[in-house]
Amino acid sequence: MPTLKPKKMIIKAHYEPPTKVIAEVGGIKLIQDLPKAIGGTGEGPTPTELLLASLAGCLGIVSAIHKNRFGVDIKSMEIEVSGLIDVRGFMGEDVKPGFTEVSATIKVKSDAPEEAVKRLIEFVRKHCPIEDTIQSPTPVKVEVIKE
Repeated sequence: MPTLKPKKMIIKAHYEPPTKVIAEVGGIKLIQDLPKAIGGTGEGPTPTELLLASLAGCLGIVSAIHKNRFGVDIKSMEIEVSGLIDVRGFMGEDVKPGFTEVSATIKVKSDAPEEAVKRLIEFVRKHCPIEDTIQSPTPVKVEVIKE
């Protein structure tokens, strides 16, 4: 296995009126937008939906990478992630704009003992970059450049 070291990830995105933000991710265009009902075009998921989807993806991928370590044969896995958010914060009111609660349910079909599956998922939760970022204080720096 190659020597691993910290990696800086860079995503570039641009705004397209009225509410779209298009990011280039690994050569794939990822459109983020708002629903038509609140002024968007509905051409993509909202950033908050993508955060929840990222958690689901991360839990699933980390499970797939480490399943053999725990002797777990994953025949199928369903992951449901939900988040409680008060959209008044997004709309400018003085309430927390982000999620106040995020929950995940992972259904694993496997011949492995239940205890092995639970140990795998405990390990996954400790090593999932998205869950870690959501759970722990992560500094965010924003630089504004007016052109």
